[in-house]
Formats: sequence, structure tokens, C-alpha cells
Amino acid sequence: METTNYESNEDEVVEEVVEETTEEPTEESEEETTVDWEARALKAERAIEKSKKKAKDAPKKEAPATDDAVLSRLETRGVMEADDQNYVLRFAKAEGISPIEALSDPIVIDRMKANEKARTSVDATPRSNNRANTTQDEVAVAVKKFEQSGVLPDGNPALTAKILKRLSGRG
Repeated sequence: METTNYESNEDEVVEEVVEETTEEPTEESEEETTVDWEARALKAERAIEKSKKKAKDAPKKEAPATDDAVLSRLETRGVMEADDQNYVLRFAKAEGISPIEALSDPIVIDRMKANEKARTSVDATPRSNNRANTTQDEVAVAVKKFEQSGVLPDGNPALTAKILKRLSGRG
């Protein structure tokens, strides 16, 4: 592409021709970039293979066991439940702080209060026992009573009829 620039002085006009050249890639430069890319790809593949071998050869580090001293320090500060202790340890690890520092964090405090409230609620809920709310058939109870004592209920002719019908059905 040619561009013409005119400079004007008072007496003469100078015409300057500037040629812009665009470099077209030659066959040699294309081959060089291909070789560079191939070399880089091979180098990256070797690095990946080395890291895989190192990972296999290196002994695997197990998750650090929770130190008894840390757990006893948490228990000293009132964190007795295993769920709460696990939460504090996970939070401390995620935040990069010590578990004791994590106990003063508002998020941990709220979580501990919520867990305590849930445990209190569960403790207050009645559990099953031999006096559970099971419905018993009134006729079955009256039949058992009649078999033990031989006395029919007074004042309830419908129940008496049902008891006699059930006893006659046994034959």
C-alpha cells in the first residue's frame, strides 16, 4: 500500500512516498513455529508424566489425625459433642486459623447455639416405652378381663354382645 504525504514549505513542495510492507510468512517461519509448538507440547507431556510418576512414588500423606490435645482444649472450653468439635475443626482449617480462635468467630458461635438448641429439643421429645400410645381394641381388652375374672361389664349391653360374639366365634 502506498501513501503519499505532502509537506509544504513556503517555497517548495516535497512529495514523499512511504511504502508499507506487510511481512508474509515464509515457508521457513511456518516450519519453525510448528517445531516450536511441537517441542513445547512434548516438553509439557514429559512434565505431566514426571509429576504423575512422582505422585505415585511419593508416600501418600494421610489426613492428620486430630490431636488429642486439641480435642481436650475444645472440651475444656465447653465443646463436648463430636459434631461440634468436627465443625470447629473444619471451620478452623478452612479459615486457616487455630480451633481455639475459631471458637470466638460469630459463625461458629451461632452454629454451636443452634446445635445445642436442636439437642435440647431432641432430649425433650418422649421416646417409645411400654406405655406407648398404641390403641387397643376395647373388645379384646374386655375379652381378656372376662377370661381372667369371668365378669362381664355392667351398663354396656353393646360391649357385652360383642364380647359374647367373639367368645362364641372361638368355639
